[in-house]
Amino acid sequence: MQKIDKINQLIDMQSSLEMSKAGEKGCADSDSCAGVTFANFKTLSQEQVSELIKKAAKKSCPLDPMPTSVVLEVLDVLLPVITNMINLSFEIGEFASDWKEALLKPLLKKCGLDIAFHNFRPVSNLPYVSKLSEKAAANQLIDHMTTNDLHMPLQSAYKQNHSTESALLKVKNDILLNMEAQKVTLLILLDLSAAFDTVRHDTLLNRLKSRFGVDGKALEWFASYLADRTQRVTVNDGLSSAFPLRQGVPQGSCLGPLLFTVYTSKLFDIVSKHLPNVHCRLRRRHTTVFGIQS
Repeated sequence: MQKIDKINQLIDMQSSLEMSKAGEKGCADSDSCAGVTFANFKTLSQEQVSELIKKAAKKSCPLDPMPTSVVLEVLDVLLPVITNMINLSFEIGEFASDWKEALLKPLLKKCGLDIAFHNFRPVSNLPYVSKLSEKAAANQLIDHMTTNDLHMPLQSAYKQNHSTESALLKVKNDILLNMEAQKVTLLILLDLSAAFDTVRHDTLLNRLKSRFGVDGKALEWFASYLADRTQRVTVNDGLSSAFPLRQGVPQGSCLGPLLFTVYTSKLFDIVSKHLPNVHCRLRRRHTTVFGIQS
């Protein structure tokens, strides 16, 4: 938490300096307005929720009222209830408060590392139904972005058919073509410290609205999803008291990576002003920006 607070203090100082120089502008964060609107989530049928459940991981969380294995055994009885819970959440624009607490289990980043604080990665264990709701919201936001061509064309990771492998192939090809044309290649590597944990909620919501056209009940739902989250740390049989999460998106969630790409989409605007060809590989641990300078 001290690391995150320090990073946020530095961001606040830099933001205050830039705002005093630039003054007020049109769209939030100087993003170009999307021109399309995603104001409401679509109502899900029981068949669609059943499909979500089939594709979801069968893991349980101690915060669940019953183990996931039991839920699946009596799914014919619980499916209408789960469907109504998700649809009601979308309809009123609120993410249930019971879904906002996470159990955080520290995991070693790599096998063989020393048992030291900086070698652990915090991974959130979230309630089962909350993850189904997240996945339903993520699917509809992705459909909106795909239909209206709002994806960053050269952003890899957390996007279908755009992996680390495709990013490296694209960049290698650009470098080879530049070498063939006797041009200079400039490679920029950007590492974001505690990337998922330092996402600013107000900035993310502004970006969802101004750049991606999310508004109305859908925007209210995302605001509710981010607000008033808490987590506890569990080690062996020990459990800490709950503490609030004032920024960031949960690691271990299915919606978190998508929101992270939305949050970092402005990187393309910044880098493309200086480099004619840019490719980003956005990950929770490392964000690599490849720039090709002719």
